[in-house]
Parts: sequence; structure tokens; C-alpha cells
Amino acid sequence: MSSGLYDDLACSIPESMDRRAILEHLDRVLDPELDESILKLGFVQSVQADEGILTVTVRLPTYWCAPNFSYLMVDDIRRELMAVENVRQVQIRLPDHFASDEIEQGVNSGRSFTDAFSGEALENLDQLRDLFLRKGYLKRQEGLLRNLRDAGLSFAEIAQLRIENLHFEEGSCWVECGTAGNHQLESASLAQRYLERRKKLGLDVSSGAALIVDLRDQPVSAPKLEQYFVYARTVRVSLDANGSLCCALLAARDVGTDSITSKTVRMDS
Repeated sequence: MSSGLYDDLACSIPESMDRRAILEHLDRVLDPELDESILKLGFVQSVQADEGILTVTVRLPTYWCAPNFSYLMVDDIRRELMAVENVRQVQIRLPDHFASDEIEQGVNSGRSFTDAFSGEALENLDQLRDLFLRKGYLKRQEGLLRNLRDAGLSFAEIAQLRIENLHFEEGSCWVECGTAGNHQLESASLAQRYLERRKKLGLDVSSGAALIVDLRDQPVSAPKLEQYFVYARTVRVSLDANGSLCCALLAARDVGTDSITSKTVRMDS
């Protein structure tokens, strides 16, 4: 993360604490549905620090953002920041949300979602998290597939690739494709993010494993790869559309033009 990134974020962090580390850990927190950083999406309004206590204010796109997704995000913020050196406590503030009190009190005291919404919530958020990790995997995989196709590789050639055929050097990525030679990819980060999510899901990331595998960890054969690509693209387009909607709704709130009702609840609620 460059030193200038997010300089416009309202931060009050003393020199005794590592501002860069705090922002890097925040950047790892993703909207569970959109698979995008909450910092990049603009959900984090401010970060304040006082004697090892971090207070993070988060503003979501609408008053009605689903409480389960909201809980996942703010709980992830707390977990990430508690891993930063010299941070003793993390307090989350979630203004302008219909379940602010329950979410703030639950997350700040380290309680589970079902405990925070006792008698109302029966949902296992671990299962929900896994669902969106899998959707994010398909989104990242589709991006890598697009890069490979744009680099000139056929579906038959892609189906033969192994992880060891990817090579990363100085922010670039190129793929070794036998007699077809080497091809540089447009985005090294797409390939890296794909492999990171693949590892997180427990899929094989050994050097000899097939580069493109489905969620059952099975290689996608050449005859099926084009159809699989279309399916992954459908997932990615859906996630991107939701992301654009969220950013637009948040922008509307920021300029004071928000007149959102229950009819404009996020598509994921």
C-alpha cells in the first residue's frame, strides 16, 4: 500500500502506533458479498486512536443494509485490527443503521451474531461467510481467465496450465505455455488474489496442481472450460452490479440526498 493511499481518510493516530499497518489491515476487510475492500468502497469514515484503543466509524450504503452482512464486516474489522501491534482494544461505531445498537454492542464485546440478536437470529455466519468466499473465488477466477484469454491463450491451452506455469516478478505476471511460448498477463494482482482465495478455501495450491479448478477442486476440462467461463462471468457481473449500486447509494448519503426506504434495500438483504 502506497504511503499516500487513503490520505483523505479521517485518521487521528499517534506516532506510537503504526498508521500504515492499521490501514493495511483495514484494507484486508472485504464486503462479504462484493469481495472488495471496505476502504476502497468508502465504507470507513474515520479511524481514531487513543492509548491503544482504536475507534473505527463505518457508514454503510443504506440504513437497511442486512444485519448479517454488516455484522460480518464490522467483526472482521475488529479481528484484523486486534492483530496490529500496540492495539489493545477496538471499538466499532456504525451510525445510521437500523441495528446499530445490537451490532455495536455485540461486536465490541466479542459476541457471536446469534448472541447479539438473541431470539431473532438462527443463522450460522460461518456458513454465510463460506458462501461469499466461494462467490468471490469465481469472480477472481473469471478475472484470471479473462486475462489469459486476452493474452492470446485458447481454452485448450488454459486447461493444460498448472500453477507452476505462473511466474511473478517485480509486480508483473507471465504464464509459460509450452510451445505457445510465454505470455504476460495484464494484471498480476488478479492472479495473486485468485491463488490467495484458492488457498483460503482449502483448494490445492501446489505447483503441479491444475491452474483452473472448480469449487470441488476438480480441474475444468478443455471442452467444458468455455461454458464454465460464461458461468463465472455471470457471477462476476452480478457482484460488480451490486458493488456499483452500493457505491452509488453511499455517495447519495454523503451528499445528503438519501431518501432511501425499505424498497431500496441492497439486493443481498
